[in-house]
Amino acid sequence: MARPSLRASLLATLIAVLVTAPVVTGETPTPEPALAEVAGSTADAPRRPGVAAPDGPLPEVAFAPYVDLTTPPLPTMTDMADATGHADVVLAFVLAGADGSCAPTWGGTTALRDPAVMARIAGLKQRGGRMTVSSGGALGDYLEKACPDAPSLARAYATALDAVGADHLDVDVETDRGRTVSSQRIAEALALLQHQRGTRVTLTVQIDGVAEGLSEDARDLVQAATTAGVAARVNVMVMNFEYEGSWADAMIGATRSAVGQLEAMWPGSEPADVRRRTGVTFMLGRNDMDMTTSPDDARAVVEDARGNGYGGVGFWALARDNGSCPGTEDEADDCSGIAQAPWAFTKIAQGFTAPA
Repeated sequence: MARPSLRASLLATLIAVLVTAPVVTGETPTPEPALAEVAGSTADAPRRPGVAAPDGPLPEVAFAPYVDLTTPPLPTMTDMADATGHADVVLAFVLAGADGSCAPTWGGTTALRDPAVMARIAGLKQRGGRMTVSSGGALGDYLEKACPDAPSLARAYATALDAVGADHLDVDVETDRGRTVSSQRIAEALALLQHQRGTRVTLTVQIDGVAEGLSEDARDLVQAATTAGVAARVNVMVMNFEYEGSWADAMIGATRSAVGQLEAMWPGSEPADVRRRTGVTFMLGRNDMDMTTSPDDARAVVEDARGNGYGGVGFWALARDNGSCPGTEDEADDCSGIAQAPWAFTKIAQGFTAPA
């Protein structure tokens, strides 16, 4: 836990870099918010003793499924909006260039402004959809490793956001496959991005187990972001961990363990504020491991999130929200592997409401 003097020194250094670093802009730049908007409405409220979660712009989207832009065929996406009325999505994943460079692409192969991708995004926007850009994921070469320092990583993030016209970045760092990343580099890049552009940030992190909660790398990333002064939602991935008993209970229990860890990391924040900064994302249907998330399981997770005042819910992934391949033994990219109605999980998650 950083002392106030250390945090102030680091923030001053980052702001100094901000003054000299070039600001990446695109066709749809996000205007810098007013100081009052960045500080938040709680700036003058009495503080609890201890480190608090940083003030700043937080994600506004309460529910958004992930859309896999890296595995053919490219999802239509507007089908969901037309069938359910829901159009907010998380676009996944931005990775390093095919040559391993600090040049963002979709999945390491597809240009950010690929016409087919842009047409699908435009269709959702016409239906009122809000886009979140997600960097990282389970596979591929990370921008977070390819970019040599925080300013270059911040510029790469900004390039991806501008391509989509988004102000919400999701950083999905997964280290269970032996991947190593610099939490400090990511945190400093996010601080630059947030101070320059008012970007809303989600940190999507892994779970080690029901009792264990957040992985060590997840805790390190949240701590680094806190020290750098980044306001963020912490999105807990409740998938692919060992458990006993009910899978719904395991997902709920793991999330509650993570919330307890966040409360310990942010003792200066009210528990309700910590929960508001927490999100939960499940994997619908057959998971990569032996577990299966049924519609009833999903409903239990969503209801627990709503009842506890969490800030958001999501699932992996949109193209899987159908029952076209019931009984498959392995996880599939284009179907859930269980018997279900089309868009069953989307309709369940639509019932989530975040606290005002």
